[in-house]
Amino acid sequence: MLIDITTALNQNTKVYPGDPEFKLKRLFTVEKDGFNLCGLSLGTHTGTHVDAPLHFFASKESIADLSLKYLITNAVVADVSGLNSIDEKFISCLNLNGINSILFKTGGKDIYLSKSGAQYIASKGMLITATECLDIEDDTANDYFVHKTLLSNNVLIVENIDLSHVKPGNYKFYCFPLKIENGDGSPVRAVLEL
Repeated sequence: MLIDITTALNQNTKVYPGDPEFKLKRLFTVEKDGFNLCGLSLGTHTGTHVDAPLHFFASKESIADLSLKYLITNAVVADVSGLNSIDEKFISCLNLNGINSILFKTGGKDIYLSKSGAQYIASKGMLITATECLDIEDDTANDYFVHKTLLSNNVLIVENIDLSHVKPGNYKFYCFPLKIENGDGSPVRAVLEL
């Protein structure tokens, strides 16, 4: 069974403060032109999206340069809705045998990954860390420690997924970004398979 965990893009899509808002403009219509065609305007971190290492490191991989191994991974969905932050102690209790992606189910709360949590995930050789939040980082942090720790260790970050209809457990995780040359991030279609 396939489960779509992608946040839909529309005029109500929340974006990180200061990021470009999503805009869709109808340029041609069936009624007038015989076909529909729209123009899109959005940031590379709009909706459900992945951060590439280039997001914080000028000499690291862009979205277009990423290995295909990131597209399909073995994931665990972990319910963190009862936590204030996600730390090493919590993550170390997860069964990560055969797992290379961790998806955090926050229950609509802003629950961030702590510094110890980021370091632990990086040390375990994960490929992807994902969250339902707009930002995996504590929004009061100014040093971007979590992003830099994960991305410098080739752990991609996927933000703004929708796990509201997903039970905790193990899944196959499909995450397909656009192949944007020199892209620091990209919207994705994110899907779980039970």
